[in-house]
Amino acid sequence: MSGQTNWLAFGCAALVLLDALFIPDIRISSQLPAFQLTDFLLPIIGLLLYPKLPLVRKEWWFLWIALFAGYMLLPILINGRIKQWNDYLELYRVLKLGVIFLLFRFIQPKQLHPLIVGSFMVLILINVLHLYNVFNINELLTYTYGDSIHFKLFGRDSLGNPAVKRMLGTMGNPNTNALLFLFFTVYFLPIEKKREHWTLCYTALFMVFLCQSRTSLIAAGLVVGAMLFLTKKDGLKGAVWKVVSSIGLYVLATMIATSFFKYSSYSNSLMDGSALYSTSLRSRWESWSILWDMIKTKPIFGFGPYKAYFTAHQLYSENEYLLIWWRYGIFGLLFYLGIFLLPFWEMFRRKFDAHAGKAMIMIGVMLIAALTNNPLTERSISVLFIFLLASGLPKSKEHEKTLAHW
Repeated sequence: MSGQTNWLAFGCAALVLLDALFIPDIRISSQLPAFQLTDFLLPIIGLLLYPKLPLVRKEWWFLWIALFAGYMLLPILINGRIKQWNDYLELYRVLKLGVIFLLFRFIQPKQLHPLIVGSFMVLILINVLHLYNVFNINELLTYTYGDSIHFKLFGRDSLGNPAVKRMLGTMGNPNTNALLFLFFTVYFLPIEKKREHWTLCYTALFMVFLCQSRTSLIAAGLVVGAMLFLTKKDGLKGAVWKVVSSIGLYVLATMIATSFFKYSSYSNSLMDGSALYSTSLRSRWESWSILWDMIKTKPIFGFGPYKAYFTAHQLYSENEYLLIWWRYGIFGLLFYLGIFLLPFWEMFRRKFDAHAGKAMIMIGVMLIAALTNNPLTERSISVLFIFLLASGLPKSKEHEKTLAHW
């Protein structure tokens, strides 16, 4: 029976990852919210985890997430939104992340390695076809992953003129797509000296640059810096080779995205400072100013999830720190920061290994991305982050013994 349980758990974990990488939202009715495949897997995952309850109680990160979800009820109650059922969806989504964490926690990460490599290869193919619209694939991607403004303006500016191409892929958003490939860059970091991982890591980094995301470019700098530190035994010559290779990939990606520098690139605007005066940043500042002015009126407990406010006012937070503070107050922000900083400290003070190193780097990527995006709120990126986190947190001897028999 334990073997059957093991394969069932592995199957659920594989489907959760595939759901994050490829499977679009499932819409049953216009009156109901969109579902993901993972939502339908949760009862099975719950049954699998039930016999592990004694160990689950020792998983402090899951308990932290559960406490955060419980705290969310307080802003809902204080703001008189107890009958607004949409608000409870945010509570559910947080708890879902906790359950996914437990699932990844109780399987061997190496079992999913072939799936991750294969998925990466498929995503490269999809994104390359998308970049050049081979076989008119962009129509299929638009139909499958949502008719977002990014698909409509792919390779064009707001006036419809040809412009830089920002690769969207299965995410439908260049910033999210860049975070997707940053996950692969971190996952394939050759800390363990596997030669094939160098090729995979640099290919993923190249795909990040093709997305032309300014915030992800900064996060990519963090990843490259961490790579230099973690492979410092390779010496000065190796470090120079890695830096030159990274810069070369950036230049090549920029050349492709801008049709051989025919158009201005998004990432170059970060280098020359023009990003500070861009329309994108100005619109973000306007949104942040609105949210900050409202935060000052309710700084302690916030306004509650209240998603309808953003929809009604066509407002995008584009900063997860402000979004969490606006929704759940300063205590909610502390809970949010704890999701990242507490495990970072836990891994920092314990014995270092490759899994912990990658998880710590991904935490840094998420914290940087949260400055201009909502990475933990984005369902695909949050699942991938949790996979690395569950792999990196230290396990007790009792936990390891359970893994060996599950």
